[in-house]
Amino acid sequence: MEVIIAYLALFLGSLLSGIGVMVFNKSSKRTLKLITVFGGAFLFAVCFVDLIPSMFEPHAHSDCEHSDHSILPVGVFILVGFLIQLLLEQLSHGAEHGHIHNNEEKKSLVSSVMLLIGVSIHAFLEGFPIVSNGEPNVAMITGIIIHNIPLSIILVGAFLQSGLSKGKSLMLLSVFAVMAIIGSLLNQNLEILHPYQSIIMGIVVGILLHVSITTLFDSEESHQYNLTRFLIVILAFAIVILLPAHTH
Repeated sequence: MEVIIAYLALFLGSLLSGIGVMVFNKSSKRTLKLITVFGGAFLFAVCFVDLIPSMFEPHAHSDCEHSDHSILPVGVFILVGFLIQLLLEQLSHGAEHGHIHNNEEKKSLVSSVMLLIGVSIHAFLEGFPIVSNGEPNVAMITGIIIHNIPLSIILVGAFLQSGLSKGKSLMLLSVFAVMAIIGSLLNQNLEILHPYQSIIMGIVVGILLHVSITTLFDSEESHQYNLTRFLIVILAFAIVILLPAHTH
């Protein structure tokens, strides 16, 4: 039941964000930026408090050691994940950071579909570790939900600008909203993946570190953090640290 609730929260979090921006027909750029910073800081903390330690626990994943299946150190796969996210941004143009780098006034349908493909692959991969041994990772799921709020708003905006109706835009947003759930279900049910959990975790950590670091040190923002941004980062770190430990 807890897993089902977690999946519903993931799906509805993205869908309601998209519906909200349609209903109110605008969103505060400053508010979205602060949510993006909070989500980035949250995922950054999750990586170091939860995900990275779990990669090196000797009995963390289904009685199988990553070293039995890879001659490379598990840390190498963090670098692989980092590079994967760099490639995905060729499609998404950095939407995972809360804005699009080449933000044209009018988007074509092709560019919007490419954007959807890029962020959907991103969501699919980051969904792999959200459930482990039948238990949802509350910190990870919370971070993804927060992270997906500005991303969903960007997607809906791109779809509408490309000439799609609100109904079709929500249908496409639903594709993105369900991708993390699909990734999680595949990771749990495909036995061929079970011996490679540390490798998968490393790739996901690399993806999340790239997104969170780029968000926190966005080149389009001032390098000097104002007090509000600083307090938001501290709050995100504190919440992750205080959340109940995830059972692996």
